[in-house]
Amino acid sequence: MPASDNSNTASNAAGNVAKVVFLSLFALVLVVVSVSFAVHHMRVGFEREYQKTLITRIKTDAGNAASAVSGEEIKADSSRAAQKYSSVLPYMLMDTNENDYSTQAFGLYEYNNGSLNMLTGNDSDLLIAMKIPVSEWLTSEIVPYEQKEDDVYHYMVPVKDQEGKVVALLELSSQYRPIDEMGDKLEGKILSTVILAVIVALGVFALQYIIPPIIRIVSKKNSEAVL
Repeated sequence: MPASDNSNTASNAAGNVAKVVFLSLFALVLVVVSVSFAVHHMRVGFEREYQKTLITRIKTDAGNAASAVSGEEIKADSSRAAQKYSSVLPYMLMDTNENDYSTQAFGLYEYNNGSLNMLTGNDSDLLIAMKIPVSEWLTSEIVPYEQKEDDVYHYMVPVKDQEGKVVALLELSSQYRPIDEMGDKLEGKILSTVILAVIVALGVFALQYIIPPIIRIVSKKNSEAVL
């Protein structure tokens, strides 16, 4: 066979290889971008719904616990009240579900003369009641106070005595950083799996364009060598 035919065959094979490589890279980038966008969108939606559910639960739990706290008991004997609620409140406020991707902390404070004194609770950095001005949570309406941070939610409920005077404060705070970390890991694993699957599929698909020209070139060279 003339050398020009071999050259044309080699050129066609090289052209097919170049097309396959270009299309493979384009498909890989397209799939990665599409999957990454879809996974991240679903993750954001799930985390938003999770946070809403978590906040609703915190408000309900804190409200129920605060209604069970007697302002009169705290006003009469804060030490005895601290012992009592140290045994009761953990069962009402601490979530022991291992599948719950959040960390909770609570604090029950005695309020007297413009300051707070913790009666019982967790020794946790999540609690902020004693770090913020009293005027932020103690208003004329005497309603629950909430504060949202990037991944932490704080909810504080004033506790009144029979005269309607605030004598205590119950704080329940929750951090949902673990679910963000879980989302990062899950998103990375899904993306890695998709990329690997696409690369393998494109590799198998490319073989049908790469192997036949190579076989033809090798066969022709062997035939010429025999002649």
